[in-house]
Formats: sequence, C-alpha cells, structure tokens
Amino acid sequence: MTRTARPLISIYMPTWNRQQLAIRAINSVLRQDYEHWEMIIVDDCSSSYEQLQSFVEGLNDPRVRYTRNDYNSGACAVRNQAILQAKGEFITGIDDDDEWMPDRLSTFLEHKHQLVTHAFLYANDYLCEGQVYSQPASLPLYPKSPWSLKLFFKRNIVGNQVFTYAWRFKSCLFDTELAAAQDYDIFLRMVVEYGEPWKVEEATQILHVNHGEMQITKSAKKFAGYFHFYRKHKDKFDRASKKYQLFTLYQIRNKRMTWRTLLTLLSVRNTKRLADGLRGK
Repeated sequence: MTRTARPLISIYMPTWNRQQLAIRAINSVLRQDYEHWEMIIVDDCSSSYEQLQSFVEGLNDPRVRYTRNDYNSGACAVRNQAILQAKGEFITGIDDDDEWMPDRLSTFLEHKHQLVTHAFLYANDYLCEGQVYSQPASLPLYPKSPWSLKLFFKRNIVGNQVFTYAWRFKSCLFDTELAAAQDYDIFLRMVVEYGEPWKVEEATQILHVNHGEMQITKSAKKFAGYFHFYRKHKDKFDRASKKYQLFTLYQIRNKRMTWRTLLTLLSVRNTKRLADGLRGK
C-alpha cells in the first residue's frame, strides 16, 4: 500500500511520575485496530520511572520509543520535544492518564479528507470519574459542543487532544510560557491559521478525571496562566467573548466582584454562570 493509503500516524505522550497510568495509556494504543503508528513517550525527569522504562523495553516494539529527560522542563516543552521527533504524516496526542478506544485512529483516518479544508479533527469522549467499569459504553458520554467559533472564543470546546497533519503541529507548537490553557492556546492558533475544525461524533477516548477535576482549579498559577492566555488572544475576541473570558478569570481567582465589575461583565451566559455558582453547581 502507498503511504497515502496507509499513512504513518505519530502519537506523542508526555509523562511525569504516573507509571501505572502511563502503561494503561500505552496498552490502549497497542490495542488500536490501525497498526501503522509510532508512539513517542517523553518522561519529564520522573523520580519513579523504572517500571515504565522496563515495560517499554519489554514490549520490544520499534513503534514505541521512550526517552527520560535529565531535568524537568515542563509539560509544554516535553510535548514539543516529542512533536518535533514525529515522522508521521498525521499526529495526535494522548495524556498519560487517559486511554483510547481501539478504533480511535481508524475513526480519525476515515475523516482525514476533512483536513484539506479544516484545521484539525476532534471527537467526543467517555468520562470516567474513578469508577470501575466493564465496558466503555457503560460510562457516561462527555459530548463536545458542535463547532462554533463564537462559542470557542469563550471556552475550549475541543478538549485535550486533536488529530491533524504533523506539519501543522510543528509549525504552531505549544507555548512554553503559558502556565494554563496550553491546549486551548494552540488549538485557537490553529483555527486562526488553518480554519475551523471538524467534529467526529464517535466517542473514541476515555477521559479519566477525579471528582471535581473538570472544574477550573482556583490557584495563583492557574490564574496567571489564564490571564497570560487572555492577554495574548484578547484582540481576537468580540465584546461578548471578552466578558466571558474576564468572568472566567474572576472565577479562577475566586475573587469577589464589585457591583460595578459585575454590571460591566453582565451577559445572559455570565448571569447563568453566576446563578449556577451560587447554587453550588
């Protein structure tokens, strides 16, 4: 078969001190029904890594490559390190605590023609909040919103992973200066550069989260990172999107708004978010 008919797909996975979870993620890649892929694992100087390293070596699978860095450089730098090593025509990523359905790659490949006019592909997920499950179909669906630039300028509706041409990722890369919203940032830049994405309706990934983890973490680092993201992209946002983004910043900071600020940021969507917050949702 030609390269076009059976393209190589690069898969990048950063990892740090989550050996058993990383092994679960790798196993889900090994179970893919499409087999022409390479997996680039970059360990960001984990203190515990022997089990993971031994597991990869024991696979004796040339498609799976493991590198452990001598120093910690951060998630974005490690992602970029892996992306720049990619040899595939297409690329996608997996977080070390998630896992894939066996048809994730083949499902994306069925829609690869959409990449001619769309920046990237994204798909629905299943959500696992720590529970034991027998079949992924028993898990609740975490559906992504249908594509809308208006909605995307307010929040990341794409999720944590996309599928696209490798050269697009290499030309954009993750912003190592951002402490938060790194996925949102690179996907937004891709949309601006290459056009709207294409949503695949199938759920092809199991997103593992702890209870409450999907909510925004209220921390100084999170606020600083998201504020940096907002300043970087605010010129792209319309008035309603700016209100939404600024309201999000107040939520992250967990800072009480003055009445003047509240009135300034008031919108139908922010009013609903405020009411949901007061009800404890």
